[in-house]
Formats: sequence, C-alpha cells, structure tokens
Amino acid sequence: MIDRDRLNALRDDIGEEDFADVACLLVSEIGEKLASLQRAPATATADDFHFLRGGALNLGLTAFSEACTLAEGACRAGHPPDIAGVADAFAAAMTALSTDLPGVASAA
Repeated sequence: MIDRDRLNALRDDIGEEDFADVACLLVSEIGEKLASLQRAPATATADDFHFLRGGALNLGLTAFSEACTLAEGACRAGHPPDIAGVADAFAAAMTALSTDLPGVASAA
C-alpha cells in the first residue's frame, strides 16, 4: 500500500523539519482535486488522474497510484473512470499513511 522507501527518500530530500508540512500540502492538493472530481465526475480527464498519480507516487502511495493509473487509462480509452474506487484507495492510503505521519489524513 505504501512504498516506505519512497516516502523516506522524500523525507531525506526535503529534510525532517519540513517533511510533514510538504506531505500535508501534497495530501491537501490531492484531496481537493479528488473532491472536485467527485462533485463533477463528468468533467474528469486523464490529466486529472495523471496529476493525482504524480502526488501519489511522490508520497509512495502505491495502491492509490494504481487506482489513478486505471482511471487515467479509462479516460484515455473514452470510458468513465472509477472515481469512487480512486476515492476509496485514497481513504485507505490516508489510513495507512497515518502511521508514518499522524494527522496527515486531516489535511485531506
């Protein structure tokens, strides 16, 4: 569910002092985009899920990234994306990430 090597690499790149703030900012941006897609699913594009996938990969959220990849592919193929599945994967990722970053889920 979480690639802790990637998460720790991000922590090393940013520095321990700023890591939680940056991670919360990424989670907030992902949460805002996902909420927007849930409010207006007909507007979802492959680029939206590409954006979400990028944030997921930065944080090492592998299962969420995979859900975004599937939704992006669906959009590119002209099919409706599984926004509910992406949202469920994000919620599960926030639960898993909370062991590494207590309080991060509240940023979503």
